[in-house]
Amino acid sequence: MRTKLILSVISFLTICTALFAHHGAAAYDMSKPVVMKGAVVTKYIWANPHTLVFFDAKDDKGGTTHWSVELGSPSAIALMGWNRTSLKPGDVVTVYMFPAKNGNPVGRINKIVLADGTLLRDSQTGADNGGRADNDVR
Repeated sequence: MRTKLILSVISFLTICTALFAHHGAAAYDMSKPVVMKGAVVTKYIWANPHTLVFFDAKDDKGGTTHWSVELGSPSAIALMGWNRTSLKPGDVVTVYMFPAKNGNPVGRINKIVLADGTLLRDSQTGADNGGRADNDVR
């Protein structure tokens, strides 16, 4: 009986450790926030486990980079004001994000500012900035 209890506890802790590891931001450079002004949304996926936004942004040389960025789950970001129609292909937005450490065009959203000034924050990284959309990522 004692052996079963010990094995159950070890199994539980092993599973919990894996679940907590998934929710880290280790892949993103949280010390180097990036702002992409004039980003054009190409796709918006409202799905678990993470909502995804795909957009095109111009680089310093005028070339276009295709980005893929993630947010929290739909249930989490819905509490922040998002819904399944918050973004549409063709929307021009300003994206505040944390890029991947490996240099790939992927990242984690901090917040997005829509053309009309509406501010949408991420559930994990969207720190409060007093409600102003013009502040830098913090």
